[in-house]
Amino acid sequence: MSNTVHGHTTHTSSSPTYKSWHTMMQRCTNPNNTQYKDYGARGITVCARWRTFKNFLTDMGVRPEGMTLDRKNNDKGYDPKNCRWATRSEQQRNRRDNNVWVYKGERKTVTEWAEQLGMKRHSLYMRVAAYGWTTKQALTTPPMLRGRRKKGIESDQ
Repeated sequence: MSNTVHGHTTHTSSSPTYKSWHTMMQRCTNPNNTQYKDYGARGITVCARWRTFKNFLTDMGVRPEGMTLDRKNNDKGYDPKNCRWATRSEQQRNRRDNNVWVYKGERKTVTEWAEQLGMKRHSLYMRVAAYGWTTKQALTTPPMLRGRRKKGIESDQ
């Protein structure tokens, strides 16, 4: 990492932006990288333009503090149209292993539905996983609150 033309590396350290770029490149192109199986081996690529750090920096800008590189669509590769700087919370909600429910055309994680309903995620998930409720039942039946039901999502019955 002795290339200092872009000012994001020295012989002893790298900027957070450069580290994000380097990590992205390793995950997608290096079969010896521990995360390669979830990226490069799965067909996740880096666009030709971003194979040069300078171009990545031009397109994405300096990584804001507390943000990480995130792909909007996890089935597509790294390119300017599919990437953003995201908070850790935003990135966690954008994982491909999240449990996502669709109701009335809205696609949200169980966590997002639970927040909207004022419920615990686990309680909402258990309605479907343990009690066999449909997604519609789980989302439209208000939670119990000290012996009475709170307001839920309106049903289209």
